[in-house]
Amino acid sequence: MKKSEFFMDLCFIREATADATGQSFEQTIDDQLKSLFPKHAKWSLEQKQAEGLEYVVAEVTGTGAWEKEEDMLAYLEERAAHHFWDWLQGYRLEVEVKEHAECSHCGQNKVKAGGL
Repeated sequence: MKKSEFFMDLCFIREATADATGQSFEQTIDDQLKSLFPKHAKWSLEQKQAEGLEYVVAEVTGTGAWEKEEDMLAYLEERAAHHFWDWLQGYRLEVEVKEHAECSHCGQNKVKAGGL
């Protein structure tokens, strides 16, 4: 199984209303990201309010077993709560498959000899 790095920007928007749980919109998004990526990911969140709307922008980076963006989107579609999709208004996603410097399985050597 190949290992990949992913980079994701997410923009969530909802009407500024009191959350039934008493959590901020930012905390609600943070909880969702924790459930989606319990390991091997980190993120930063920025919350804003304007004209009766709440905005949360999430920048997420991590590692996983996805080989392409479609694989990661399928993972999110299967596991994200319905409100995740209701609030998601835009995203940018990149998945980069990482090759090991030397692969013992295929015999390819990616390490270059020489100076710095």
